[in-house]
Amino acid sequence: MNDPKVSIKDIIKNNWNASNTSSITPRIHTGWFDIKATTPQITVTDTSEVVEGGGVTAYTGISTNGTPAKLWVGTAAVNIWVTREAVSINPKQCLFEMRKEIERIIKAKYDDVSDLDYLSWKGGFEQVESDQSPVVYRFIGEVGYAYLDS
Repeated sequence: MNDPKVSIKDIIKNNWNASNTSSITPRIHTGWFDIKATTPQITVTDTSEVVEGGGVTAYTGISTNGTPAKLWVGTAAVNIWVTREAVSINPKQCLFEMRKEIERIIKAKYDDVSDLDYLSWKGGFEQVESDQSPVVYRFIGEVGYAYLDS
């Protein structure tokens, strides 16, 4: 099994269509924002997981081979980072187009990740980081996922 954030990064990267985002192809990675980058970035980080319905034992049920199983439900932060200098359009428009493209990809490919049971775009919110130079326009989003560990 891959790390879920790697699987999420790969599904976004492999299905990105720049014609949906004013011809912008961002750098998509699992690291943190690189202020020196000259293109918009999408970072997939900070996974959080819990066992769904595990009760006292933390097991969700019994697998077909008789061993205990856990249904892990998690989220990963999917951040979009744009500076005015990195794009030829309004950076807020760029954020909008990029988040819609991520939503399109996740909706179209929600069950195409072999090691996860599903993916779900959960939305997020915009934040302008005016204390940075240059100013960073950021969308803080979240992708949900689940997998059975049997």
